[in-house]
Amino acid sequence: MSLNVMVLESDAGAADAARSALTAAGHEVLGCHEPGARSFPCIGIEDQSKCPLRSHSVDLALTVRTGHRSQPTAHEDGVRCALMHRVPLVVVGPPVLDPYEPFQARVIAADDDVVAACEEVAASELPRHSRVATEALRATRNPGDGSDAARATVTRRHGCLHASVTGLEALGPRQQDAAIVRMMAKLREYDSSARGIDVTFRRQSVSSATDARHST
Repeated sequence: MSLNVMVLESDAGAADAARSALTAAGHEVLGCHEPGARSFPCIGIEDQSKCPLRSHSVDLALTVRTGHRSQPTAHEDGVRCALMHRVPLVVVGPPVLDPYEPFQARVIAADDDVVAACEEVAASELPRHSRVATEALRATRNPGDGSDAARATVTRRHGCLHASVTGLEALGPRQQDAAIVRMMAKLREYDSSARGIDVTFRRQSVSSATDARHST
């Protein structure tokens, strides 16, 4: 699957090799600055329509860092925007003094396979999204009704969230639907930048089992 990757760097040119590798693998490389441009302003300030987060469905952000820095550099301004849009972040660089440690999906060394890391992260579960969704599924007015077995696994694809729901078998159809609607509302609240939410779950009854789908 071709990815839209927003690439940042701590210093001008630090991400050149990563850009080349991603492009060679068939992925679209997006940036917040024109080559050789100053760190400020970004292209989105000059023309909002050119901001990668507006012009594309960004699958993940990648920042390449040189040296040990406890603070982001001016060239990494787009990382903040990506995180605010709940886009997964891959960091290339030393893990020591990494300012993104609480928020990043993965950190890899400079000689690791950046393409493989990006592809794996893009296909992986979003832990924070899954936690928000699961808590919403279990937030029932009737403790002990079996909803504590509910679990949602959320991934992102082309800017849309995909939630796979399990563990609702103990609830009736109306309760199941209410739980799904509640979960979708909480996901939308948590990630308002998502271009849509698609939900799949296995609805089971005494006599049948059907796949139910909800989407926005």
